[in-house]
Amino acid sequence: MITVNICGYDSMHKGPMDIRRPKGFDDYLLLLIKSGCFLEDQGRVSELSPGTALLFAPCSYVHYFYREPHYNDDWIHFELQAGDENLLQQISLPVNQPLALPRMDALTEYSRLVVAEKLSSHPYGPAVVDSLMHALLYSIANQLHARSSPRKDSRYFTVLNDIRTRLINSPFQTYSGEELAAEAGISVSHFLHLYKEFFGTTYKQDMIAARIRLARYYLRTSDLSVDALALSCGYESGTHFMRQFKQATGMTPSQYRNRHQSEENAFKP
Repeated sequence: MITVNICGYDSMHKGPMDIRRPKGFDDYLLLLIKSGCFLEDQGRVSELSPGTALLFAPCSYVHYFYREPHYNDDWIHFELQAGDENLLQQISLPVNQPLALPRMDALTEYSRLVVAEKLSSHPYGPAVVDSLMHALLYSIANQLHARSSPRKDSRYFTVLNDIRTRLINSPFQTYSGEELAAEAGISVSHFLHLYKEFFGTTYKQDMIAARIRLARYYLRTSDLSVDALALSCGYESGTHFMRQFKQATGMTPSQYRNRHQSEENAFKP
């Protein structure tokens, strides 16, 4: 379990800031640095850019500072307990060194939720905080490891990953290769090549897979007609939908619905 002791979101120092703890803290300190600062380690000073994470281990030397006003960060003091003692090693998350990450906005949203839940009096607050902290640390590890992957070093990875997320989460929308390439600011051929290189599939295959997943959900949970369901999943015709559905599942939509309903009825008393 991860226990948060104290924390702060979007903290702003009006004047110069200097945090020095030669013997460190008794717990872990996670910083999500939004304005940049300086880090001193063994007499060497390095400048940290906005979008840097710092995770200090307990009892580690801590000295970071900012000579100008308006230093800004999120900070969380936490402990690893009850089965999570080796979590950082398991997810290969380094401590006591700056981690430059591409999506600080996603991370700082987790910290906002952690702080809000820590300040609440909800009966399941500690469990929620534990879950959010796991998500935050895993998200940092994901960004760190994705950054270190050679095929994801491209400056286009982030924008293409955002496009893919939207395709998968909005299967009812229809996109052309020309539209998506223009959004990424590259040619269609370059877009198609990079998409396949990054994700091992094409954008059209991702769209089809997302639509089939949504259709299966509707078939299991609704009484929508095949034509209405096809429109809800982004198809212009029921015929086109039925052809792709059968190619993907080996069944027609009606066969899939009947089979699922039969399985449900078998478990009813």
